Amino acid sequence: MDLNTSPQPRFVDYLRPIMARWWLVLIAVVVATGGVYAYYAHKPNVYTASTEVYVTDPGDPVSGVAAAPATDRNVADTASLFDSRASAEVVARNIHYQGTPDQLLGQVAIATKQGEDFITLTANNGDAAQAAAIANGFAQQFVVSLRDTYLARIDNAIRSLDAQLSHATGPASQLTRAGLITERNQLALDRQVPQTIAKQVNAAAAPASPSSPKPLRNAIFALLLSLLGAIALCYGIERFDRRLKTPEDIESSFGLPLFAVLPHTSDPTPMLDGGAVLGPDFREPFRSMRTNIELASVDAPPSTIVVTSAMPGEGKSTVVRNLALALCESGKHVVVVDLDLRNPSLRKLLRIPSGPGFTDVLRGGTSLDDAIVEVPTNVATIEDFVTFGSLSSHERHNGNGNGNGNGRSATRLAFVRSGPRPANPPAALSSERTLGLLNELRDRFDVVLIDSAPVLAVSDTVPLLRYADATLFVGRFGVTSRDTVKRLRDFLSRVPDASVLGVIANELPRLEASSYGWGVYGYGYGQTGEEGDGPDSGRRGLRLGGAGKPKQPA
Repeated sequence: MDLNTSPQPRFVDYLRPIMARWWLVLIAVVVATGGVYAYYAHKPNVYTASTEVYVTDPGDPVSGVAAAPATDRNVADTASLFDSRASAEVVARNIHYQGTPDQLLGQVAIATKQGEDFITLTANNGDAAQAAAIANGFAQQFVVSLRDTYLARIDNAIRSLDAQLSHATGPASQLTRAGLITERNQLALDRQVPQTIAKQVNAAAAPASPSSPKPLRNAIFALLLSLLGAIALCYGIERFDRRLKTPEDIESSFGLPLFAVLPHTSDPTPMLDGGAVLGPDFREPFRSMRTNIELASVDAPPSTIVVTSAMPGEGKSTVVRNLALALCESGKHVVVVDLDLRNPSLRKLLRIPSGPGFTDVLRGGTSLDDAIVEVPTNVATIEDFVTFGSLSSHERHNGNGNGNGNGRSATRLAFVRSGPRPANPPAALSSERTLGLLNELRDRFDVVLIDSAPVLAVSDTVPLLRYADATLFVGRFGVTSRDTVKRLRDFLSRVPDASVLGVIANELPRLEASSYGWGVYGYGYGQTGEEGDGPDSGRRGLRLGGAGKPKQPA
């Protein structure tokens, strides 16, 4: 296969950063939305009332010169008269405001619009009626203030004319006095009927509902912002996340053939009637893995297989347990040897009691026969469907028809515990005695399946890599990183005689699994092991269904 070919991205690939960190998105949205809603829900209500004042310039009452067209600057300058402490003091007295003039000014906002002669006055208060009273009070005071200013200019002009009349005496001043009297009479008439300088329009009314706070509106806004922020954070984290997330990532990073993709399952090591079985989620992937191993070398399939990983926690022991069951299904007699001497776990996965193990045999404290224990299984083999369909269980286990004359063991699945941890595990595993015991197991069983320590954690596995016919590495989605794989490849370059067969991708999330065509795992098989996996399935006949996933190429 071409490892340099970049697969086309799927829709789920774009969603993976969000799906992998859905909890982060959920926490961000819940905290932000709930916090904003609670904050604004406890704030006091604020009511807003608005009114408008129309402003015009009547011109100079003394000279009679008409006003120039109003400009935005003139309107803005006029509006500044609103925002004065003197106006606030008058309004406070008129509306019986309980606070200070400065507090009253803080509740008023004045705005003008470009190209218009209207001034908008907005008041905010915790009481709806008070908000309307403040807006109307300032508008009325503004109108009165402009009118008084205009009348004051007329009064000053009249007083000036009166002074001039008092000095214009004698016959020579008759014409002058006549002109002054005419001008004064016009001003007096203007004062009695003043022109409209400012007028309030659209008087403010008490609002029916508060303008703020708006807890629901603000919470929705916070939800959208927090959702976008959390999604952006997920993609930002993904950008710097070095963990492998897809089968393509694992295959290309390891630079090895992908032998199987194992989905996440709630019970990776199930039991049925006291015997170990393959779970419904694992049946097809491990059968596909078994086929790939057999096809890797058709003329001489590997008889000694080491399963290991780069670092702890990637699921190698679970893979060994289920691969052994899959090999047993094909009629092979398999022995599983737990040589992870520092952290053995296969005994518990296979439900085997404690007892003598491999290191006891190395020290000479027990024989190899005493260290080998039979593993109870509930797996139907090919023999159950072909040669042994009519034989009893006693006859099968006593070697009838199994070619036992060549010295091979009749036990379908055997297990050798690790035994007590030696003082120097690498030296123990590289000894001639270990090589001899493994060769003896190879002579007695069809397949020797070895669970070894992670290669980057300790050096125990190096002699086993050189001994085995094939080595399988396990990588785990969301755990194995690109940096770890790079170190592993550097390590393998220093062990040129290791026969590395391929990589197994473990713990594919279910949503990812469905996107790869595994809508229902174990399609065509019963979920309780009653069809195709029970001890009597050979008598009932095998009912095959469509494979949930195409086999990986060897």
